[in-house]
Amino acid sequence: MHFSKITGLIAATFTPFDKEGRVATELIPRYARFLQKNQIQGVFINGTTGEGSSLTFPEKLMLMEAWAKEQTADFKVIAMLGGTSQEEAVQLGKKAQKWGLYGTAVTAPYYFRPLDVIQLSDYLAPIARAAESLPFYFYHIPLLTRVEPSMLALLEHVAGKIPNFAGIKYTHHNLMEFNQCLRYKAGRWDALWGWDETYLAGLTMGAKGAVGSTYNFAAPLYHAIQQAFDAGRMDEALRLQEKSIDFVDLYGSFGGPAAGKAILKLSGLDCGSFRAPVASLTPAQLHALEGKLAEQGFFDLIGSLSHRL
Repeated sequence: MHFSKITGLIAATFTPFDKEGRVATELIPRYARFLQKNQIQGVFINGTTGEGSSLTFPEKLMLMEAWAKEQTADFKVIAMLGGTSQEEAVQLGKKAQKWGLYGTAVTAPYYFRPLDVIQLSDYLAPIARAAESLPFYFYHIPLLTRVEPSMLALLEHVAGKIPNFAGIKYTHHNLMEFNQCLRYKAGRWDALWGWDETYLAGLTMGAKGAVGSTYNFAAPLYHAIQQAFDAGRMDEALRLQEKSIDFVDLYGSFGGPAAGKAILKLSGLDCGSFRAPVASLTPAQLHALEGKLAEQGFFDLIGSLSHRL
């Protein structure tokens, strides 16, 4: 099977929760318009940013169905189907196909881990088959899964075994392997760059599409990096990338993943708190984060770049 490769930015969405911690699907239409305004090409839902590992099966279904209603020809919806439970991922895949989502993805099992690409592909195949008409992506994030087989070996092994295998969401720092995946078999499969703070590095290695959490609120910055890169203005592209590095560097001192959701709130879209064990920011921490971002000129920069879109 042949699928068109993804270009541009795909936002790894946060899951919206209400004040009681329930999934708030009523916010999703506004969320979609918010992203589309900033020329986001689609969403990657129920993933790491979306706290997929903390969602129940019914909650994942709710989110998939709600986001499916926002999908258009120019706004793709890719659903992460899970990691540790093959059967749950199969059931979610069937729903993804029924509701006509653009594509699906899955991580490696991260509790009972596959020992090699044979075990990994055997795990992936039934999940991909559950939504056989949709592009299927392997979400490679060894920092969290601790599963780190050769992605080239995986591509070789899935050929002929998983007909709808479309490529890899590559959230890893091995730039050499990323480039090799892009070039493997004359570029047969897609490879989506997954590290926002090294977006420029991904571009230099050949990335055409990227999936990331900070595209939710800082897409104009990454569009500007892309434009400078395409025009050969590498000094400008690097200067802009450093802006991304600086605000992402704040995450560690403000709760890690919760900081991204907090910045989205400061940008005008409140998706609620993170679920335990991730600690959400207190009002005092949120105020302090806003001050640090202001010191960096974050809001002024994003506002000025938004006018170019």
